[in-house]
Amino acid sequence: RHGTWPGAKYVERRGSLMRRSTHLMLAALACFGLHQHAVAADPGPSIIPQLQARFGLSEAQVRGALGALLIFVRERLAKQDFDAVAKSIPNADYIMREVRLRGIVTRPLDDIVEYQESLASLGIGQPLASQFGPAVAEDLGAAGFQQERSILLSVMN
Repeated sequence: RHGTWPGAKYVERRGSLMRRSTHLMLAALACFGLHQHAVAADPGPSIIPQLQARFGLSEAQVRGALGALLIFVRERLAKQDFDAVAKSIPNADYIMREVRLRGIVTRPLDDIVEYQESLASLGIGQPLASQFGPAVAEDLGAAGFQQERSILLSVMN
């Protein structure tokens, strides 16, 4: 039975309706969240730990060198090609911003030598500086990003 006062039936219906509305809203939010993940490009796993292990560098050094490389590459590629490369590297935009904020890259990098020289502020000198870009390309290729690997190598040659 619905209670003894006259509005009890109304309150019960309203509560049921609110629960149903809440469930519908949660379902809609879940679908929206899944849709965002389905549309977003999957960058794959981060190559930062691989590069750290390969070169014996800290995470900050690898992020700095990777960000400088991305800035160098962005200046030389068509937007569509750069976007393909950037999507293959998790957090590429953040890494590039971080490099500028840390003062690793403060001006345009006109050639590969200037890119390599920018790594000096990270404690990365030669011959390691000239090995970093090709290693990034190799790791991207190993992760299944063959087109991005080719684009990156074309800029560094």
